[in-house]
Amino acid sequence: MPKRQPLYPHVPKSKVERLPQISLDGKEPMSLALTREQVTETILRNLLQAGILLQKETTRYRATLESYDNISLLKVLIHSHELREAGNA
Repeated sequence: MPKRQPLYPHVPKSKVERLPQISLDGKEPMSLALTREQVTETILRNLLQAGILLQKETTRYRATLESYDNISLLKVLIHSHELREAGNA
């Protein structure tokens, strides 16, 4: 019997999270490679630009983001981008 893959595989020694390749309608598969550090810095920058986060709060919020799993961190990234765009509108 083949070994089952975990629902959310975690590679503790890797700094790059690789998402599975996705093919829609027979087109070129899409892949994404992000580091947690890149995502965290982008979230902080987006929230600062949106006026939601103060500069003096970044250290505390960075520590909070480090406690999130990869999927939650990506969700926060998307929401931070939406908030930044709404603040620029």
